[in-house]
Amino acid sequence: MLRSIKNYFFSAFREIFVYHHSSLEFRAKIYAILIVSGNEPHNHYKIALETVASDIYSDSDRANALIMTVSEYIHIMASKKHLGEEALLIDVIKELKIVPRYALKIEPDHLIRLQACTQNNDCKIYQERLIDFLRQKRLDYEEFKR
Repeated sequence: MLRSIKNYFFSAFREIFVYHHSSLEFRAKIYAILIVSGNEPHNHYKIALETVASDIYSDSDRANALIMTVSEYIHIMASKKHLGEEALLIDVIKELKIVPRYALKIEPDHLIRLQACTQNNDCKIYQERLIDFLRQKRLDYEEFKR
């Protein structure tokens, strides 16, 4: 109960409490897209997501914020049928157009770690295509910045 109140409070005031919250949310969207596309319970990805978050942010509070934000996006996509991974992917593309430096937040190695948790081969293929698409977006924007 206390944890859910803390999570609600934190998510409601993320903009105030988390430095550069928009870049953290961008990463969370990418990871949520990949996890949801696996069509498996998201707790299958928990350990891999925690590892990825701690690799990115050695500061545990920020790593925890990333994990919590990914969970929120997964919950939103599960509860709202009209907000699937395609809609979130379109949102990611729009954000890249507005803030091209976010392309550097797309780290294919982390996405591959999450994909390794997927059991279904068809879902793995779909995730592989998503990873390739995101990798290409990263390359496009890296070239754009030069």
